[in-house]
Amino acid sequence: MKKYILVSVLATTLSLLSTGVYATGGHGAGGGGGGNKSGGKCNTTSISRFLPGHLKTVAPKSKFSFWVKGIRNPDVIKVTAKKLPVELSVKDKSSFFLVTGTLPASLSNTVARIQVIVHEPRCPADKGWLLKITE
Repeated sequence: MKKYILVSVLATTLSLLSTGVYATGGHGAGGGGGGNKSGGKCNTTSISRFLPGHLKTVAPKSKFSFWVKGIRNPDVIKVTAKKLPVELSVKDKSSFFLVTGTLPASLSNTVARIQVIVHEPRCPADKGWLLKITE
């Protein structure tokens, strides 16, 4: 009888401890917002000001742009459109980098996710948005 009580108490304790880890942002506290993936300790890298905006309709080979703040080296910025690499042009605006790119010619009559990944060692970030591409 005592063995069953001990097992029950131990299972309850472990369950409560693991619930606390998840509630405070342990494993499984992923993203959604697209900030950093370093456990929430870094707020300096931000990706914003997407043009054209989310779910806008654009022509094939359209240009797009966004801002990246909180980094020193623009070489850490990588972008894909529907998993295809995108060539970038980056301008240093002193407080942020203005990043522009052009959709790959092979993308038409589809929806593509523009995925931005910043491989900043101390404060990585990723974010993206969808564009509707006409024929």
